[in-house]
Amino acid sequence: MHIRMTALFIVLACLVPHGDASAQVRPEQRPLPLPKRTPKVPASQTTPPQTQVQGDSSTVEDEAEVVYLAPEDAPDMPAPPRRFKAPGGFAGHAWGEPRARFDKLPQQPLQVRASWTRGMERQPELYCMQGVIGGTCSLRDVLNSMANRLEGGGFHVLSEYKVEQQGFRFGNSDVLLFPVIYQFCANWDATRREVPENFDAINRFCGMRLLFESESRVQLRGLPRDHVTQYELVLAELIAEYGKPAGFLKRGQVAIEAVDGTSEPQLEEDRKFSTWRWCPAADRALATRCDASIVLSLEPESGRGVVLFSTPALWAYAYARENGGFKGDPLFAVMHARPPARRHRINDHSPQ
Repeated sequence: MHIRMTALFIVLACLVPHGDASAQVRPEQRPLPLPKRTPKVPASQTTPPQTQVQGDSSTVEDEAEVVYLAPEDAPDMPAPPRRFKAPGGFAGHAWGEPRARFDKLPQQPLQVRASWTRGMERQPELYCMQGVIGGTCSLRDVLNSMANRLEGGGFHVLSEYKVEQQGFRFGNSDVLLFPVIYQFCANWDATRREVPENFDAINRFCGMRLLFESESRVQLRGLPRDHVTQYELVLAELIAEYGKPAGFLKRGQVAIEAVDGTSEPQLEEDRKFSTWRWCPAADRALATRCDASIVLSLEPESGRGVVLFSTPALWAYAYARENGGFKGDPLFAVMHARPPARRHRINDHSPQ
């Protein structure tokens, strides 16, 4: 198996089954920073000084200069599709492909997480086997419709893989997403903490976590307020490719929403951003109705952003984590626009 079974056994051993109380992608070497434009700063302002960016040692540069990008200098984007067009996969791989078909991923995953849940109880539906238009239902039909129906139950395992030096550039803005993290989901309905023999067959491609760096709050305070950020370029690229997100209305300013889905007071000079979702799950639904949903979110303080591609299988895993003893799971929180119980780290590529 591609996942070292000892590690997976350890993950499953920590789980005790219980009730729910508890536009085309191309791999490439990491390129040099984008060519710097000549700053266009109003006469009343001076060129912003270089700032020190804090973060993981693998991504931090000693001096990170942010160059002003005026709105008129921002790249033009093609007209967006009128309706959401769900991504069918990533890097030539379709959703649902077994992990065994990915020969360029590392042997060992970046991290493995698991959970168990009874599943989500579906709303009872009155269904008559012999019912037709104008027909009637028997008492037995009514009683049968009241039986509990669960979906998404059992064990859920999520494994993530990161290919060193593989990234993705948008074609219009040249914004770099790095690193890119492949996600695989496995689900089987059981109560015994044992890895099934067909694990390789059911461990399938279910999502992507694409990270990027935008300007931090400190950096933005030294730039004109109309500076076009990397976050805004990513949002424009996603809209051009997939259509407008749910509830999108372009304005001069948008309401602040942190990456964990909560609002927080801001200073007047701070730029404001939102978390956007394409085809999210309906309220109290287990998963998205689309082949895949998209989430764009940003941590304003550090400028770390994330784009999530999530299939229904990944939504089901997030539900299992949230309702299987891991209340406040950060993945569930950002997908469902709810505050987590602890600080999020979905925009981090280190093991959690």
